[in-house]
Amino acid sequence: MEAINKTIHNGIVIEKVNLIREILSEDMFDYQKIIVDLAACEYVDSTFLGALVYSYRKMKERNGTIVLVINDNFLSKSIVFSGISSVFKVYYTFKDALASLTE
Repeated sequence: MEAINKTIHNGIVIEKVNLIREILSEDMFDYQKIIVDLAACEYVDSTFLGALVYSYRKMKERNGTIVLVINDNFLSKSIVFSGISSVFKVYYTFKDALASLTE
């Protein structure tokens, strides 16, 4: 499933954004370890965070894990403030996240 599907109808661009929960749900069947790289995100809302937590809990039931990569100072403060960092392992570089899952 593509994260964003772009179509054009009568000169109107339609950007259909697929939910992160659906995308992660598909990956959970094939993989035990997932890195969600939010390094390019400037903002996440409570719905997005809720989908991440739901996916994380489902992964835990399957003995898997999801880790986050966050390198934006504002976003990292939001993640810490929301309490999400008490659920997820959060890394500031992709390299660190990858190393944590390959140890």
